[in-house]
Amino acid sequence: MNFYKQQIEQETDYLYEAKLLIVGEGGAGKTTLAKKIQNSDYQLEQDEISTEGIDIIRWSFPLENDRGFQVNIWDFGGQEIYHTTHQFFLTKRSFYILVADSRKEDTDFYYWLNVVELLSENSPLLIIKNEKQERKREINERQLRGEFINLKETLATNLATNRGLSEILNKIKHYISNLPHVGTELPKSWIKVREALERDSRDYISLQEYLTICQENGFTTQKDKLQLSGYLHDLGVCLHFQEDDLLIKTVILKPTWGTDAVYKVLDNSQVIQNLGKFDRHDLANIWNENKYLNMRAELLRLMINFKLCYEIPSCPGTYIAPQLLNPNQPEYEWQENDNLLLRYEYEFMPKGILTRFIVEMHSWIEGQTVWRSGVVLNKDQAQAEVIEYYRYHKGEIRIRVSGKRKRDLLVTVRHELDKIHSSYERLKYKILVPCNCQACKGNQTPHFYPLQVLYKFIDDKQTQIQCQNSYQMVNVRGLIDDVVFKQPSLTDSQRQHLKQRQDTLQAEWQLRSEKLNKLRLDYAIEVGTAIKFQLQQQIQFEETQLSHLERDLDEIEQNLRGSN
Repeated sequence: MNFYKQQIEQETDYLYEAKLLIVGEGGAGKTTLAKKIQNSDYQLEQDEISTEGIDIIRWSFPLENDRGFQVNIWDFGGQEIYHTTHQFFLTKRSFYILVADSRKEDTDFYYWLNVVELLSENSPLLIIKNEKQERKREINERQLRGEFINLKETLATNLATNRGLSEILNKIKHYISNLPHVGTELPKSWIKVREALERDSRDYISLQEYLTICQENGFTTQKDKLQLSGYLHDLGVCLHFQEDDLLIKTVILKPTWGTDAVYKVLDNSQVIQNLGKFDRHDLANIWNENKYLNMRAELLRLMINFKLCYEIPSCPGTYIAPQLLNPNQPEYEWQENDNLLLRYEYEFMPKGILTRFIVEMHSWIEGQTVWRSGVVLNKDQAQAEVIEYYRYHKGEIRIRVSGKRKRDLLVTVRHELDKIHSSYERLKYKILVPCNCQACKGNQTPHFYPLQVLYKFIDDKQTQIQCQNSYQMVNVRGLIDDVVFKQPSLTDSQRQHLKQRQDTLQAEWQLRSEKLNKLRLDYAIEVGTAIKFQLQQQIQFEETQLSHLERDLDEIEQNLRGSN
């Protein structure tokens, strides 16, 4: 209720501002479009250099109420090396444009539409066909709009001649000014802080300096000050990573200061030549400008926080960027007898899941057995091979584990992958369990069953399922027990404790669901006040809490099932 008290105790104003993200393949014309939006008279340059990392351009236009609308245009580099960082910048409260080069016909529409849908809470999106040299290309817009409800329109242009540019500008103004958060009343103190940060010429300030600016402009509680920095982070005004103990101490006022530094490492020719390996001496040479001298520790933490690199345990001060590793799988010995197998099959697989996994598990990498799409881990006399297979916009992660304590290692691998999966709220995937019939057991290519299907068999008191390779009937509980080991056996006391916790969480889930429904109803009938913004914040909070509760309840249910 702090926000509501602010609204009562002081005057309000309106914040007309949003983030526009331009995505697409390298060389499609994203940078040209960004500059044409800012200035339609911009002339294309011969052999225009593709964006490295992210460029940010400010653009404004007048509204009918004579107020100005501020747009923060984020122009993303299309090279694949940059795809793994998308999840940190593709934000809600944003509008998206996908630029497609009609001449090259290389745009993976399904990848880009899926990644925006997954990471941005279904923010609205336009497809812009850049018809270079008047080369036209038809796409099945009806089919795409049937699958992606956030796709608003497909428009054509030739950026060399400005054909179609006027209509594109009008559509951008229409859609971006109608984003849900736009025009909501905010306490004037919020607007004053926003303006003070914009006037500040520094690349970054300390958290304490930011809190002081808030205090000087009417804020009283730290919670409200951090809520505002999170809001401005979403708008693309600044970067403030509040989940990291070191990064929370810095508010990055010029986002390109941070993103340029990160990409300077990933784009460095020596780092690329060394297959992603670099040390602190290399960083001193890469970050040699005055603006980086006193912030190298924070920038390195930014890269680690983004899961873009890890420190080699045996070589302190030396790091690996896994997306630059050798793409070729190395030769290594593998004991194929008595393996545990598991697979994850993704309906849509965003780039970066395996590189994040490699960073998280780097302390157990076996020697140098790691490459761009795979890794071999060694822990407690067990080895795990984890390989990513990416085909078009779908993907699969295949796991096999051998050794004396292979069950424990498989649990660890699953736990780390589950943590990564949980960071994508709408990620859809299946866990596939290998068959253990006589024909499949010990085979490297057995039949696989979806784990949820096996759970449904248990719920329906069906004890056996047929292998599609051998046609033998197989015990369902035995299949589950081969891969689910969280609670091999529960005592009566443990079972009672789990059930009590399940009841408690279920009751909380019910209360929060009812509260969320009421908040949504209140939001629907509230009109143009600061309360509407507060309701929106509360709705987002309750949705996050419900998502966490659902994951906890699923884990308890699996533990209870696993001990039957």
